[in-house]
Amino acid sequence: MKIIKLLSFTLILSSFCSPLLAQTTDEDYEKLLSESPFNEMYPRLIAEDAAEYFGEFNMLFSKGPIAPKEARLAAISASAVLRCEYCISAQVHLARKEGATEDEIKAAIQIAAEISRFSTLLYGNEFGLERLNQILGIPGEEAAE
Repeated sequence: MKIIKLLSFTLILSSFCSPLLAQTTDEDYEKLLSESPFNEMYPRLIAEDAAEYFGEFNMLFSKGPIAPKEARLAAISASAVLRCEYCISAQVHLARKEGATEDEIKAAIQIAAEISRFSTLLYGNEFGLERLNQILGIPGEEAAE
C-alpha cells in the first residue's frame, strides 16, 4: 500500500514539475529574443511554445485559405473593432505591403464600423436572433432536424 501511495505521489509531483524541467534555457531565450522582439512578451516558461504558435498563426496570412491581402483587410476590421492601436498600425502597414489600396483599407474599417453599429442597434433593441433568422430566411433549429 505504501508503494502505491509513493508511486501516486511521484506521478502527481512529476506532472507539476515536468513543465519546470522543460523551461527555456538562458541561451534558448536569448536566441528567441534575437529572432523576434515580440518574443519578450511571453513568460520564459512558455516562450518557445508561444513563439512557435505565433509563427504558425501567421501562416494564415501567407498560406491560408484567404488570399494575403484579404486576410490583412479582415485583420484590419477586427483590429478596428477591438480598438487595438498596435494591431491597426501593423495590419494597415502589412496590408499595404500586400497591395491593399487606401480605399480598400477604408472599406475594411467602414465594414467593421457598420457591423458594430448594427450589432448595437439589434442588441439594444432586443431584436432577437429568432426574429433575425426569420427575416434572413434561416431555418430554425426545429426545421433543421
